[in-house]
Amino acid sequence: KNVYKNTSLQSRARGVLCDLQFGMKGGTKRITNELYLLIVIVSMAVYWDIRCWRIPNIIIVFGFIHGYIITAIRMGPRNGLIFSLIGTAIPIVSLIILFLIKALGAGDIKLLAVIGTFVGRDVVRVIEYSFFAGGVISLIYLLRQIYLSFTDRKQLSKTGFYRNMRRRVHFSIAIMIGIVCYALDRVGR
Repeated sequence: KNVYKNTSLQSRARGVLCDLQFGMKGGTKRITNELYLLIVIVSMAVYWDIRCWRIPNIIIVFGFIHGYIITAIRMGPRNGLIFSLIGTAIPIVSLIILFLIKALGAGDIKLLAVIGTFVGRDVVRVIEYSFFAGGVISLIYLLRQIYLSFTDRKQLSKTGFYRNMRRRVHFSIAIMIGIVCYALDRVGR
């Protein structure tokens, strides 16, 4: 059944909302515009995190505002607000323990909350992809440090192996990889 055959305005509006919500137009799958905006927001956060080890709150506020607006347009004001609030609450509630033990920064949790405003409950999948990517990044960093410990023993004696191991990892990079994996997975469905 083709929803575009009905010429009523309401039917056309439903078709446009379907295009926005499911990324479908003419039977082809694509990444929706809100995911492109989300990737841009996360890219800005990654840039600032790499540059100065923090994610500016202006990027977070920009993301929250646009996430709520886009979701309200896509789903209606009431449903959009509920959808976004659930997506915002999931990372905050589930990752607060990691923040308290200093395993994850507040900016990273806020960035995941921004992602939740766009994708709702699917933020759980983004978190899964992000933690997997973070694990791979950390493993690469660990293997690099082990390799350097065997090849540069003079440097190792000056700095100490375990002191080098305590360096932080930019988790925003893992979040970026997670949102790209989510977008690609969504296109693949």
